Amino acid sequence: MLLADLQARVRISLTTTLVDEWTLFAPSAGTSRPSERTISSHLGWALRGCVERSWDVDVDYDRSGMVLEASVRLDGATSRPPHLIVHQRGRLGPEHNLLLVELTTDAADPGTPQLAVARAIQQRFGYRYAVLLDLRLDEDGTTAHVHPHWQWATLEDGLVTDEPVPVYAEEVLAGILQRARRTTGR
Repeated sequence: MLLADLQARVRISLTTTLVDEWTLFAPSAGTSRPSERTISSHLGWALRGCVERSWDVDVDYDRSGMVLEASVRLDGATSRPPHLIVHQRGRLGPEHNLLLVELTTDAADPGTPQLAVARAIQQRFGYRYAVLLDLRLDEDGTTAHVHPHWQWATLEDGLVTDEPVPVYAEEVLAGILQRARRTTGR
């Protein structure tokens, strides 16, 4: 699968997640920001319908007790699997490992994984593509604001862009968020 095709599928899945699951992002009294794990689960569910059935889509998949070396750990002190992967279970190598997704709600938060860490895991396990998806979630009273950016890398060529870039053009994002808010009334 080509990078542009995979990016389109991830973009469609993110759009579906934002519109169909807007209540995850919309602030409610007494609730906190959604976790990356929760969002990844919904994103993976949407992505499952966008990739060929030969691929498995897993959230927090721990490949046989994956113990990561300190150089490829996502949060320094403890080891955890990537947020979302697209792969063929039980098989190794780039032909069986398509995509590794690291998701954050706000990359400006201290301790948030950057693409370099995801790249280390990408290289260690041979994922063809890796993406750091930063939702840049912000709340203003009772209104949620999402400004997704992403940064991609390929196994063979490394970084595709030097810095994160917007997932959507501003007018497209405004339309998506308007649909999401209209659907849920928030």
